[in-house]
Amino acid sequence: MPSSQVLSLSLPDYAVRVSPRCKRVLIKINPLGKIEVVIPRDFDPRQVPAILQQRRRWLETHQAKLKARWAEAPHEHALRPKQIQLRAVNRCWQVDYAPGSGRQVRLQANGERLQLHYPQADNAEADVLISQRLQKWLIVQARQHFLPWLTQTAEELGLPYAKVCIRAQKTRWGSCSARRVINLNRNLLFLPSPLVRYLFVHELSHIRHMNHSPQFWRQVAKHEPDYRRLDTELGQAGKYLPRWVHV
Repeated sequence: MPSSQVLSLSLPDYAVRVSPRCKRVLIKINPLGKIEVVIPRDFDPRQVPAILQQRRRWLETHQAKLKARWAEAPHEHALRPKQIQLRAVNRCWQVDYAPGSGRQVRLQANGERLQLHYPQADNAEADVLISQRLQKWLIVQARQHFLPWLTQTAEELGLPYAKVCIRAQKTRWGSCSARRVINLNRNLLFLPSPLVRYLFVHELSHIRHMNHSPQFWRQVAKHEPDYRRLDTELGQAGKYLPRWVHV
C-alpha cells in the first residue's frame, strides 16, 4: 500500500470543501469536534492528507480540549440536555424525553418544563432531530424576550430601529444594516445579560455610525462606559453555548 494511503487511514475523519473565495488551505474544527478542510478551487485535494498529518498534533490537542470541556459539564453539553439555562433572561427549563409516534419531534411546554416526544430512530438520528426541534424553540424564546428588550433599549438610547430579525448566525452575535434592520443571534440567550445589553447598544449605535470609527465608539461609550471589557468578553462568549445548538 502506498505511504500516502497509510497516512490517510491514520488520520481522523474530515470533510473537504472547495471555496472560490479561499486563497489558501484552511483547517477548521467546528464546535462538534468535526474537521473541515477548505481549499481553493485550483488546489489538489490529494495533498490534504499530508497537510493534516503535519497539523496532527494541533488537531488532537484542539479536539481533546473540546472533549474535556464537554466532560466538565456533561449536563450542559449533552445532545439531549436535561436542563436548558438561558442566562440572558434568567430562566432555566427542565427537559424530559419520551419515545413517540410519527416522524417529527413534538415539544410540549408546561411552565419551565419541556417534554419532547421523539420518533423511533437510531440514537444518532434521534439526537439530530431533538437538537433541531430545540433550536426552533430557541428562536421562539429569542423573539419573545429580545424584541421588547431591544425596543426598550432603543428608546433609552434615542436610536429607533426599523425592524429586528432573529437568526442562527454562525459567526456573528448581531448586525445592523443601512436600513436600520437589526439582526440578533438566537444564541445570545445563553450569554449573561450584561453582554447581551452591550450587544444591543453596539448594534443600535450603528444606526448613527455605520462603521467602527472613533465617533462610533464614543457613541457606544456614552451608554456603556465599560464597553472595552464587554467587547472582549463577547468575543470569547462562544464558551457559553451548549453543543446541541451546533447540530
